[in-house]
Amino acid sequence: MFCKYCGRQIADGSLFCPGCGNQLNSAQETPPQAGASSYQQTPPSQPGSYPNYTPTTPPPVGGYRPNGGYQSPNSVSTFNGYPMKWYKFLIYFALFASCVGGVISGILLIAGKAYGEESELIYLFFGELRIVDLLSGIVMIALGVMAIFVRQKLVQFRKDAPSYLLIFLSINTAHSAARLILTAALAGDLFFSSSLAGSYVLGLALSVLIIALNNTYFKKRASLFVN
Repeated sequence: MFCKYCGRQIADGSLFCPGCGNQLNSAQETPPQAGASSYQQTPPSQPGSYPNYTPTTPPPVGGYRPNGGYQSPNSVSTFNGYPMKWYKFLIYFALFASCVGGVISGILLIAGKAYGEESELIYLFFGELRIVDLLSGIVMIALGVMAIFVRQKLVQFRKDAPSYLLIFLSINTAHSAARLILTAALAGDLFFSSSLAGSYVLGLALSVLIIALNNTYFKKRASLFVN
């Protein structure tokens, strides 16, 4: 279907246009027709009505602007009373950075270059670690692709976007934990010490906390994700 305001093609059943931010009042929107007459015959019982006038449904109160139109959550710092800064941080930076970092790290792990000049020596003594890094590299590249997929879901305010974000974060955390455990089991003497182990555990705990905070954040804004 098409947005009747800007003509952009959008997914069937969308309630808001991700392009112009206008609310869509019908599931049967069609692209605007150039030169098409909008004349509507006025019943005799409605004196003072004008030809070319098409009544419209006013936008929701939370997105109303004094100069008219509907304000998209993408264009404001707050929407319906909820701050949107974290949402913008995710779609404009964090998920892009996750994609780039994941793909680069994955390529290095698959190529066996993750440890720089010492890679060959490390794999010589810890051959099983090469298999772990190969599998880990594949997972990291897949997570990089998933980051962009989740980002597009969030930008379009899909109903399932918050769920996909939580799944993405959970897989990322589980992958980090699994790689940490396997690396410690195979080459713990080389990579780990008592001080480093504490920092690794703290990092995993922070990842779990971020998942919980994102869950709370998007539950409060569930009314925005309606497409």
